Amino acid sequence: MHRRRAISHSLPQWPGGFRANSYSYLLDSKLLSRHGLICFCTISLLLYITLFHSFNRCDGSRQKNPSPKRRWQSYSTDTTDTGVTTTEQLKGTDSATHGFSLTLVIRMAAVPKLVQRLYCIFLRSCTLFWSPKLGPVSLILDKESETDHQFARKLRQQEKDLGLKFDFLYEPLPDIASGWTKHPGYQRQLWSSFFMDLFINASIIGVTDSDAVFTTPVTPENIFNGHRLRVLASTNTKLMHARRGWYKPTLLAIGKGMVADFMTYFPSYVWRDTITNCRNHIMKHMNVSNFEDAFRNLPNLSPVNVIMNYAYYFEHDRYDWHLDFTETLEDFNAHLPPGVSINASEMEPDVHVTIHESYYKKRPYPLLQGYCIAKRYVGTLPASCLKFDNVTNFQLFEFQTGRLRREHLSPGTWCSGNGRRECIRLIEAHYQNVKKYHKLGWYDLDLRRMTAVEKAARQENITCPNIFQLD
Repeated sequence: MHRRRAISHSLPQWPGGFRANSYSYLLDSKLLSRHGLICFCTISLLLYITLFHSFNRCDGSRQKNPSPKRRWQSYSTDTTDTGVTTTEQLKGTDSATHGFSLTLVIRMAAVPKLVQRLYCIFLRSCTLFWSPKLGPVSLILDKESETDHQFARKLRQQEKDLGLKFDFLYEPLPDIASGWTKHPGYQRQLWSSFFMDLFINASIIGVTDSDAVFTTPVTPENIFNGHRLRVLASTNTKLMHARRGWYKPTLLAIGKGMVADFMTYFPSYVWRDTITNCRNHIMKHMNVSNFEDAFRNLPNLSPVNVIMNYAYYFEHDRYDWHLDFTETLEDFNAHLPPGVSINASEMEPDVHVTIHESYYKKRPYPLLQGYCIAKRYVGTLPASCLKFDNVTNFQLFEFQTGRLRREHLSPGTWCSGNGRRECIRLIEAHYQNVKKYHKLGWYDLDLRRMTAVEKAARQENITCPNIFQLD
């Protein structure tokens, strides 16, 4: 008895408190030989190693969202200098998105103006250029509106024809809404932007708008650099500090001055918990116990701008920064708050995948040019697209035109002067990725789905402007 007890205490402990001596009844002390003891201990050790390894794997799989500053550090963020991913790296959706779930998110209500934008601007391009393999399109709607619910039911029935997957979330009217006397719908959209994390389950939220037009097929390389999310900015210092600009409300919200203007590209990809962390930081900084009190004191707010400036200061290493401005780096840094300095490595150019249609008036229409140039890389070019046969798609470095110009072609920006050659290289690398994903079946550029969007729009008494007259 004494010998058996000594043996059992020397055996290892499994996860969950399960001891090896649970099996000690298998050993008859009369039969236990010296060699038998060695074999038993060896088997026990092997079982322990196997179970412990499995336990660790199961435990690690439960961590779906990266913590603010740690998880990304365990991954390599190296990419080839061309930005092109090899076919061997693309064995499945999970590997392409690094195992993270992602969704595009639009906050809207089913009012005629926004529904028209959604069909004629966003969905016509989305059905061509956004692959469901990347994730669904999530619409956050008004919970109290039966019109919104009916609209969602209709879209749900059209998923197959449109080639998209939709998620519909319903947000109740917040108590603070009673004080929104001016532009209540817009105020509600701003408010909701700080609470998307409560409705969306995906690890990554791609914030976009109903008047954003995709200009090219979107690849994972447009979203990720390793395990960091790509962020683009085009900053005009004068506009940033203008009287009605976003500098002051951003400073009031997070206690830090704007580093850049991040309302210059769609989708804005953000880790879901960054929104949570930013909201909590705002309440702590403004010394309030609920977000309503903070929101009331933040006029002329840009939520995306606040959240991404927060991320730059407090979650910097979770994101891959691509910042552009017309000034020299030295001059731009002189405008930044004390102790803040942008590095040259944060000024590397990167392509856009959308333009902001309401603020983009150049021709040809970006969806037409984007389709024709993509077809050039993946198949036979339609005769009506031949005018784009030798066109470099510099619309991938534009976002808005006119007075609120946001692009990277102006003097001093990424694609000006000697930088033009680098931008051309990045455009070509992007389309090589498009070609690769097209071969994998992520995209087929089938215009019949765009026709299905237009048909669905007509059922809502909406006629979309004609874009394509292709053979």
